[in-house]
Amino acid sequence: MRLRISIPGLGSSSYPLIMAQKKGYFRAEGYDVELIPMAGGLAVKTLMAGEVNLTSAGTVVAIIQGAKLRLVMGFIRHLPYDLVAAPEIKRVEDLRGKKVAVADRGSVTFFVARAILQAHGLELDKDVTISAMGRPDVRYQALMMGNVQAVVANFDGTGMLEPKGFHSVAKAGKYGKGFAGSLSVTQEQLEKRPDEVVKFVRATLKGTRAYLLLREEAIKITSEWTKITPANAAKVHELMSAGALALDGLLDRATMEAVIADARDVSGVKRNVKSEEVFDFRLVQRINEELQGWRP
Repeated sequence: MRLRISIPGLGSSSYPLIMAQKKGYFRAEGYDVELIPMAGGLAVKTLMAGEVNLTSAGTVVAIIQGAKLRLVMGFIRHLPYDLVAAPEIKRVEDLRGKKVAVADRGSVTFFVARAILQAHGLELDKDVTISAMGRPDVRYQALMMGNVQAVVANFDGTGMLEPKGFHSVAKAGKYGKGFAGSLSVTQEQLEKRPDEVVKFVRATLKGTRAYLLLREEAIKITSEWTKITPANAAKVHELMSAGALALDGLLDRATMEAVIADARDVSGVKRNVKSEEVFDFRLVQRINEELQGWRP
């Protein structure tokens, strides 16, 4: 059976999925997987319309605005991003009057840019222009072409840009809590076809563990997929193995609440939103028990 998954781009936040695909874990569940890079807003629309089966793009803003989705698994517990700037930008404050590229205005990259810029006394759309450009490769190309002066880049994006003369002026982890990469499905899938969602999550959780435990194979697969050097892929693996990768697919309550607070702020939602309205980790908890002792 064909399984279509939208992803935010060819980067570290999708590594559990590419590992699950390459290692045959989706195939073992009866699925032939297609991973489709897609901007977050479009990813939500296509999931709601049934044009894709699930997404790893950000869905928190859409959910608190009323989209009938649930986030059922997290991938990276920390914010694996840098604010990477052009050589003439020596510090964050130098971005006054400049342009910064993010995926879209409801994405994790947007929240990262906002937190870093505000911490340095810069206001979005007043002091700095935020350019929503979708996929990572498009954003990185804009930086290299000089169309923007900084970009929010993930681990592998930073590794690709630094040898070209660009450099990090801030690391996201110092400015707040959050996560990157996830699996989201519709509430209808979760309520009416939970066994189907179990298969999605089980394959992806195996992919997460395979990435961590099969180091050499993971470096080869991810470097070929993202077009970064094996040395950069090894560096990303080291960072992911140091605690960033959510081996159990779970997020702590403080992170969930922080992400919801950011999403409410940017979307203008005034009502209180409980974490249970956005996240549903019951199936991934069950699968963790099932996979105790499992190794790739």
